[in-house]
Amino acid sequence: MNAVKTPPLKDKQALRAFFTEKRRILAKDRERKRQLDMEIQSRLILSPEYRSADALLLYAARDFEVATLSILYAALANGKTVAYPRCEEGGEMIFCAVTSPADLIPGRFGILVPRQDCPVFIPDERTLCVCPALCCDMSGYRLGFGGGYYDRFLSGFGGVSAALCYSEALIPMLVHNDHDIPMRLIVTDSFIRHIQSADALSPETKLR
Repeated sequence: MNAVKTPPLKDKQALRAFFTEKRRILAKDRERKRQLDMEIQSRLILSPEYRSADALLLYAARDFEVATLSILYAALANGKTVAYPRCEEGGEMIFCAVTSPADLIPGRFGILVPRQDCPVFIPDERTLCVCPALCCDMSGYRLGFGGGYYDRFLSGFGGVSAALCYSEALIPMLVHNDHDIPMRLIVTDSFIRHIQSADALSPETKLR
């Protein structure tokens, strides 16, 4: 029997490769992934952060990312504004409002993006930004795919940020830089972890 591999906690690139491979393996088990994705989405939809938000910023999930389609349908049914990102030149990410999945079309690398006629949405403090994550740590830091788009966007974002992450991809500590922005909420298939902005580096956060 092969030894169980452990993630290389101090090497971001190796950590990214480790969890990307785990995601691709999980994506092959469609039923298990579907169950985990539904559990994560349900936990977010039932959270007070979701209920108090007037608008949601979502991402269009690829096959190996945590799905968000149920969140989209719930938010639209609840009368919330929903917007998806579009990456512009210079590394800027803007969000455009959609009213149905039909407003999303294939963009770069086949990732769904809002149609050109979808209006730009300006978020405020009552906006919940739902972010993809390969893994997260217990202080709210997330590891993405290396583009830095979300960290640049979140540096000027005044609402609440939440990362969707499988519980098996939650690690004790992630190496981070000054430009990395910790999440306020980590939503997994097993629990929600709340991170207070004042103690993002403290392990004394609340599980539910």
